[in-house]
Amino acid sequence: MSALPSLGRLRILVVAGDPAVLELCRTVFNNSGDNLVLLGSLASGVQEVQEAPPDLAFIDVALEQRAALALVHHIKAISQEAEVYAVTTMAALDAASQAVSLGATGVIMSPPSGDELLSAANGVKARRAAVQLRTQLRVENDGFRRALGYIARMANLADQLEGDNVGLAVAELFREASGMPQVALYLPTLEGANELRLSVSVGSLGGAPAFCDEMGLMRYAKEASLEVIPLLAGRLSMGHVLVGGAPWQEGPMRQAVHVLAAQATTLLMLAAERERVGRGTIKDGATSAYTFAYFVDIAGREIDKAKRHGRRFALATIMISSTPSPDGPPSRAVDVADTVLSIVRDSDVLARVDEHEFYLLLPETGGFGAQSCRRRILALESSGKLQGVSMGVATFPHDGTDLLRLLRMAKRRADASRFSVVSLFKLQCLSLQELTDALLWNADIAQGKLPPSPEVPRVLDLPLVDVLSLVTAAISQAVRGGLTSVIVAQQDEMGLATAVRAFPKKHQEEFQVHYVDVRHRDGCEDIQVLAIIAEHGSYALLGRVDHGIFQGLHAADPLLADLLVQRLGELLGVHFLD
Repeated sequence: MSALPSLGRLRILVVAGDPAVLELCRTVFNNSGDNLVLLGSLASGVQEVQEAPPDLAFIDVALEQRAALALVHHIKAISQEAEVYAVTTMAALDAASQAVSLGATGVIMSPPSGDELLSAANGVKARRAAVQLRTQLRVENDGFRRALGYIARMANLADQLEGDNVGLAVAELFREASGMPQVALYLPTLEGANELRLSVSVGSLGGAPAFCDEMGLMRYAKEASLEVIPLLAGRLSMGHVLVGGAPWQEGPMRQAVHVLAAQATTLLMLAAERERVGRGTIKDGATSAYTFAYFVDIAGREIDKAKRHGRRFALATIMISSTPSPDGPPSRAVDVADTVLSIVRDSDVLARVDEHEFYLLLPETGGFGAQSCRRRILALESSGKLQGVSMGVATFPHDGTDLLRLLRMAKRRADASRFSVVSLFKLQCLSLQELTDALLWNADIAQGKLPPSPEVPRVLDLPLVDVLSLVTAAISQAVRGGLTSVIVAQQDEMGLATAVRAFPKKHQEEFQVHYVDVRHRDGCEDIQVLAIIAEHGSYALLGRVDHGIFQGLHAADPLLADLLVQRLGELLGVHFLD
């Protein structure tokens, strides 16, 4: 139960013609902590009330031939909450009666005693404290009633929702109960794993890590000024909820949010248990893909097999944007699943993680095969058959030897591909000359204003000989990972093709080169282009040479490298990429 509010400070006004009364009031209230104003004239009293209405006033109603009665009325007209005591003598007792009729709280006979004055002040404080307490109890009662409503709604979710909808409903309920616009739900990536994944987010949470451990989550929450609410029920833990974006007041709703956390833990564990029980039904109910639980089992077995027999496989994440693009709304999960399954092999495993993400397992597939699958799927996105789809791939063992690392790397690359310059600046339909000009003259690239990403192009303004050394280093790095394909534009003068021709032939078995003669192509006479498609990545280099200085850009951007290869192939009428 709430404690009685402390007796606060009062603004006390005393208007009296008797100096002894004023001095007594100064003595009585000197150490009370109250704000005391002592005045000896009616005019000064009226001015003081006009500027700052008192909480408590002692008015000598006989002052200035009883004109002070008007001050009593004036105080009550300005502030109904103010309490006024009429100070009077026996000779002016009738004036005190008139003061009471005008709203005065009571009458004090003059000369007053200190106890009477203190009793009047303490009575005002006690009455105000009681009003405050009633208001506080009313607010708390309303808060507890709302809190009980949220708790009841959380309990009802157990029977109403399944699968991905549980996490979203939990996040929405935390947002509503806390009053915070930003909510993020982090759950264990796999059963028993220490790593957490961002399961659901509500509101704009810039920079929220897709995968992290508990310490990383705490660091992010501190940097983003978010409060971390552990999902705990007894000794059972199910992750964390992050809330923020607005000031959070102490009170019953804050307490209720922590009670909700315990209920949410039980609810999420129940949902996870249902998913485990439902593994016998390996197909997702909403799409033709497999369930996430089945995917985890299959991926685990694939990792064990690859480790024992030295085999390779690849994982991919396919992400669907939740926001509409200028070309139309994002594709539905069921459409994405059907489209992807029509492209991949029968041995490949597609699983639905949630409404906006799929995982794809590609057994016996290396980097080249995985990138080929990525191109086929993203080609449908470029053609408009799919909308708002991005994709990233990771290969075993180069990108990781456990499921968590592989998924994290694939998801990171899918996120990065959303900010590729090919997508940001709509370069898909431009010719080689047009996209060269579009990139070299782009102010955002030149000024480094693009979203931070390993695939963002970097500007080069170097002597050509230094750029040729850069080409040699890039090819050397690529061939160390295995099969490497290089497509380069050939010009009359020394250029990027020169460095490719000079590369040691000892790597010939894993080093495929295609030279594209662009010397007589309109608008391409001075363009220098190099694209490297390697087992474990892609590299693009594009620019022009002016008086021995290479002016251009380079990037480890698979979409840009693919686009350059496609444009060079079109000049020859061939397809370098499957």
